Amino acid sequence: MIKINMEIKIKHFFILCILFLTIACAHVISKEYAATAVKDIPFQQLIMNTDAYLNELFIFGGIIAETKITGTGTEIEVVQTPLDRLGNIIDRDISGGRFIITTTKYLDPLIYRNGRDVTVAGILTGSQKRLLGKNEYVYPFFDAKELYLWKEEQYYRYPYVYPYWHGPFYYPFMYYEPFRHRPYMYP
Repeated sequence: MIKINMEIKIKHFFILCILFLTIACAHVISKEYAATAVKDIPFQQLIMNTDAYLNELFIFGGIIAETKITGTGTEIEVVQTPLDRLGNIIDRDISGGRFIITTTKYLDPLIYRNGRDVTVAGILTGSQKRLLGKNEYVYPFFDAKELYLWKEEQYYRYPYVYPYWHGPFYYPFMYYEPFRHRPYMYP
């Protein structure tokens, strides 16, 4: 009897482990959009020939450059960055260009502000020339079907940066300020 209960508990444990692993490895965009999206076209090729890919669903991500409220909804200008297979941004320093996300929803520019990471599943609706600085730039426009705004990363300063905290009498010539997180040197 005890042996049977133990076998059932072990089976349940393994089922829970597999369930948690599959949930942790899910794409940030829903399955239906992730399955039907065009994946084999690089972003730079899309910019050069947007008319060939009109009304196709794409998944792109990047860094928000600007959010504008319009009469019909919201426009978000995004600096494109490469994504991994789950929709996470791989490298913020690489970009193929910029694109604009349009939606009929009101998205608050304070939340969808400059510098936030976003992943979007959207249908390519066309392109438009606009000024980027002093130059004309061709922006592809995507009608957002699903939008995922990434949480902002928290950066911690002292004492979390260093593996050891030195205490109030750390060498040389240091004193302890009780309202600070680390000792400071005399000038």
